[in-house]
Amino acid sequence: MVNGTADVRVLDTREGSSKSFSLKADEMIETKWATNTGISVRRRSYAFANQNHNSYIILEYRFTNDGNTDIDTRSKELAGQDLKGVYFGFQYYLLPGGDRGHQQVNEHDDWAEYYGNQPGDSLRGLLFLYDGDSKIKTYDDVGDPDQATGEFLSPQYPGIGVLHADTGWDNRDDDRSQPSTVDIKPQVRFKTYTKGSTENEMYTEMSSGIQSRGTVGVSANPYDTDVRIPVALLSFGPYDLPPGKTINIVLYEAVGAINKSLAISAGREWMEGTLAFAGKTGDEAKNALIATGRDSLFMHASRAEYAWEIGLKNIPTPPPSPNLFMNSGPGRIELMWLTGDDPENPHPRDADFAGYRVYRSNRANDNLYQMVWQCGGNTGIEVTNEYFDYDVERGKSYYYYVTAYDDGSDNTTGIFPGQSLESSPFYNRNYQNGAKAAVPPASNMDSVLVVPNPYHLQGLAFGGTFEEDYLETPRPEDQISFVGLPAKAIIRIFTVHGNLVETIHHPNPENPRSIPDSADEAWFQVTQSYQNIKSGVYFFYVEGWDRDGKALGTTTGKFVIIR
Repeated sequence: MVNGTADVRVLDTREGSSKSFSLKADEMIETKWATNTGISVRRRSYAFANQNHNSYIILEYRFTNDGNTDIDTRSKELAGQDLKGVYFGFQYYLLPGGDRGHQQVNEHDDWAEYYGNQPGDSLRGLLFLYDGDSKIKTYDDVGDPDQATGEFLSPQYPGIGVLHADTGWDNRDDDRSQPSTVDIKPQVRFKTYTKGSTENEMYTEMSSGIQSRGTVGVSANPYDTDVRIPVALLSFGPYDLPPGKTINIVLYEAVGAINKSLAISAGREWMEGTLAFAGKTGDEAKNALIATGRDSLFMHASRAEYAWEIGLKNIPTPPPSPNLFMNSGPGRIELMWLTGDDPENPHPRDADFAGYRVYRSNRANDNLYQMVWQCGGNTGIEVTNEYFDYDVERGKSYYYYVTAYDDGSDNTTGIFPGQSLESSPFYNRNYQNGAKAAVPPASNMDSVLVVPNPYHLQGLAFGGTFEEDYLETPRPEDQISFVGLPAKAIIRIFTVHGNLVETIHHPNPENPRSIPDSADEAWFQVTQSYQNIKSGVYFFYVEGWDRDGKALGTTTGKFVIIR
């Protein structure tokens, strides 16, 4: 909660969830669907809060020949069919950096590799992608360095791995020869219904037996059309599947990379020509540093294999994440948290519970969090469930999460026995609504200003985006603020021709970022017609009232927008 408004998880579209004390993992999501072949699918996704296991997700698929082809499970349209030579295919397109780097340099230049199930390989089977040098730039663009700051925008190694494939419907042993097909090529060369391909053509592709090891070496560089935008098909089979029988296939998703802070600092050094790593300098140092993300991915992959081998059991669980509440105060941001919903018993009841840690970032949806405070343990600070952050600046948005940690005494079955465990960093982050330090409202209309003025959009290199049209989620780089406001105000914004652009109420009940009883009101340059304003001079007219509703008069001013 931020100022009484629940933060919304943009990617969380689930209708609901429930607690269970018998789950194999800390979170499980179950999804079911039917196929037109009469095979129904159940997928269970497992995730862990343990810091040694929170960088992968295990996906357990169960395929059942039940004859159902639609949403109505009571009818079996293809009941009794005895299926022979069945293949189960999984197609993947992975993007290092979430396409942020590709968007800036306007290219797709990723290499794909499939590692595993070969002599000397350490893993069961792992497909992964990473950014390469397109050879069309005047510089080596591995990792997609930001053109203005040098930050490595695409240092990630995203991967999908294999944990298990049944030998048959009557044999649950892992068939190490699976997947039987690993086909990696551009999407345009795959068979699909939309291209008019027949089912026989698609079946032939899935059953081809190709065992690609990746795109490296297939072409001179990843920008060539033969390998550009690599898509992988992992196909398992052939299986015989009598009526009512099942096949189980288990995969996992993981990502390895250097951390965000290092991507920024090392990128800056690379641009300045001072980067050194592993005895190398320049581009060689950059590429060697980014390549350590492969080692990180392999570590997460090996831990996923370990978790599956022990049946997803005996992975120590850290203390539960607290529920976090934030309020904007004068010159501070107030944080308070509870484990559960009982203010009288706000802390975990576990005997090994040690204390809390508070982390902060000034960038939304980012990983640049730093610990700013902790209590309990060996800190000498008494365990409490509140913290006031005074190290804040007016007008800036801050993002927090709070974790609970233990003393490690109950960690006897983990890969690092005795290690202190910390709750998930993802549970209580405020993603959407930034918390801001408030300034008490003004008692008159003499100090109303717009900041910054003039406003100048700096662009992607400074955290901006390429989008120019209205977005439902405001962009932080578009924010300007009206400051020096009284407790209540109405702000009207006009063009130089006198056209009304927008009317803003302070405080604004429709804006969760609006802080009651403060002197500030943010505006993201969106008009009443849901359009972004363009460069130009704008005028404002403000009417104001105090807390008791007494009129304080009006004031006017102007500001300049440069986009």
